[in-house]
Amino acid sequence: MDISDTVERLTRSGYAIHGRFTSFVQEFTGLRIEPALAAGPNFMNDEPYWITPNRGVRYLDEALLLKDVFGEDHNPVGWWLSSSHVFMGVSGKVRAYLDGLVWELGETPVDALEFAVRPTRPLVCAWSAPGRRPWPNP
Repeated sequence: MDISDTVERLTRSGYAIHGRFTSFVQEFTGLRIEPALAAGPNFMNDEPYWITPNRGVRYLDEALLLKDVFGEDHNPVGWWLSSSHVFMGVSGKVRAYLDGLVWELGETPVDALEFAVRPTRPLVCAWSAPGRRPWPNP
C-alpha cells in the first residue's frame, strides 16, 4: 500500500518517521479488528483496534510526551480502547495514551495487535501524569 501521503502529512506535522512504523502501516493501514475476547485479566475490551495513522497529525503533543517519558520517538498508529491514541516507538514497542495514562500494548506491533483483540495478559499502566492515579492499578 502506498503510504507516501500519510508519511508526508505526519512529517509536516512534526513527527520523526521511522522505518518500523512505515513497514507496519504499509501492511496494516485501514485494518479494523473487533476484539475476539471482551474480558482481559484486569480490564474489559469491547472496542475495535483501528490502524489509522493519518488521524495522529493532531496528537504530536502526546508523541512528544512519550518521547520525554520513554526516551524514543513515537509515530501514531491508530485508536484502541476508549479511543486511546496508539503510538509505535522506534524500538517497535507500542503504547496507548489517553487522558494522562500510558499503557504498554506490546513489544512489537504484532504483539500489540494480538493483545488488543485477544487480551490474555493484564493491561499494564506504564506511566501516569502527576496527580493522576494509574489504571489499572499496578
